[in-house]
Amino acid sequence: MVGTISGGSVFFVGMNFYEQNWFPYLFIFIGLFVHFLGIEAYSIYILDEAKNAAAAMEMYKNQEWILPTFNGLPRYDKPPLHYYFFIIGYKIFGINPLGARFFSALAGFVCFVILYFYSYKVFSKRSAFYAGLALLSSIHWLLQFHLAVPDPFLITFLFLTLISYERYVSSDFQTKYYLYTAALFLALATLSKGPVAIVLMGLTVFFYMVLDKRPIGFHIKQVVNFKAFLIYCIIAVPWYVLISIQTKGVWLKEFIFHHNLNRFSSAMEGHGGGVLLTLIFVAVGFIPGIGAIIPAIIKVFKSRRPPVIIVLALLFSVVTIVFFMVSGTKLPNYTAPVYPFLSLLVGWYFTNLSHSKFKAPSIFACLLIFIIPLALFLPYIKHVLPEVNDLSFWFFVPSIFGCLGLFLILDKKYEKSWLLGCLGFICFTGLLFYDALPNIDTKNPVFQSKNLWVSNNQLYYFRAFNPSFVFNCKQRIPSIEDPKYAPKAGDLIITTNKNLNKLEEKGIKASKIFEGTDLFEGSVTVIMRVYEEELSIRQ
Repeated sequence: MVGTISGGSVFFVGMNFYEQNWFPYLFIFIGLFVHFLGIEAYSIYILDEAKNAAAAMEMYKNQEWILPTFNGLPRYDKPPLHYYFFIIGYKIFGINPLGARFFSALAGFVCFVILYFYSYKVFSKRSAFYAGLALLSSIHWLLQFHLAVPDPFLITFLFLTLISYERYVSSDFQTKYYLYTAALFLALATLSKGPVAIVLMGLTVFFYMVLDKRPIGFHIKQVVNFKAFLIYCIIAVPWYVLISIQTKGVWLKEFIFHHNLNRFSSAMEGHGGGVLLTLIFVAVGFIPGIGAIIPAIIKVFKSRRPPVIIVLALLFSVVTIVFFMVSGTKLPNYTAPVYPFLSLLVGWYFTNLSHSKFKAPSIFACLLIFIIPLALFLPYIKHVLPEVNDLSFWFFVPSIFGCLGLFLILDKKYEKSWLLGCLGFICFTGLLFYDALPNIDTKNPVFQSKNLWVSNNQLYYFRAFNPSFVFNCKQRIPSIEDPKYAPKAGDLIITTNKNLNKLEEKGIKASKIFEGTDLFEGSVTVIMRVYEEELSIRQ
């Protein structure tokens, strides 16, 4: 039974529910549930996820711990830490979506738990609740941790790095343990996605040194520590040395220059856009918590002495956003590391805040969660998209939260309404993972053509193909242009519709047995069956 508001706080049965001893257990369970909900319910299909999951599969099968490969060829994109986690997942759960995604979901859950208890310790129970709620209600946050990609580990280790550094600063630089843990987590972040971890964290700490009243030289003396440096090097450096030796420097050259510097200097793979696109990614990705960020920032500047972690959180967020604003390549996941820090800001902003201050954020949250699901419900009413008719009705449920929240706003119960808005978004995300994505997944061409490629026929590809075939087939798919291979009658060739003419020019005698549009990628997958014996394809 919901009671009344007293002193700007939400009450259940006349008590602050987030102040109760039982509440952390409930809240942690909710976090566990939504982070793991549906991670096995849809296939490995999205391009980046498919390549990462398949690379880990190949390392696992080949007992290769140094050089990542995809479809038998070196993969230069990312360092190996996430592959190691996926391999452990494969050992426990098998080579399947659950095995690939388990530790990504676990990383998100761990980050959420640390955020909650850290806010609990540094600020208050109320702050911890609202910080955790802001994080859980972010659709992009939960989506990011439902994918087998390196970003979940980068995000978690960067968060741990900065709060370790804050503990070191707050101990007046006396507790070296926190400096060592910061070095440890930074090393793991570097093994997750490379030097971008050093750049983002280094710039954040540098600007904090500049803003602090104490001289920069004093700060440098506290940070420059041989043991911390040794910890970082022991963890982060060996693999980079080994991969350089094994590939004669090729891997490191490709990774640094092509996948880092070139991504920063120019738009790669069509992922460009204006400088404001990055801000849009953050604003949309952190809905509904973004509605409280502007007043939170204003509160920071009005505070005579804002907490160290709040200054660091704001600096990290600004550094990360600006860094990727000027980057040539722009993707939503690049700025995802700011979400736990923005959540800290939200929680701190709501600490000891009168319920009237919830007005603007609650209107923002409730209106959006009322409108967005209805937008998905309209195709059901209009029968415009028959394939989503079965899904659309269920997305009417989160709108109920928004509707109730709007009624509470009319009654000036703004804190309750913001809570309902956030719960609506959590419900919305839960429906995505439980119902929408599994149903949408059945429309992808890899799933639809499964009855063709599960047979014993040899699979080949020509020029281009959907990389998720490699993971789902659990085997390498050779190119028909490789001189070591000669397709026979009955063998299957995977390609795209754009390459069909070129395939015919090669003299391939094959018939089209499947055609399907690739979701999210804009290409069309085509499967051909060879019908002439002993074909030999050469360049």
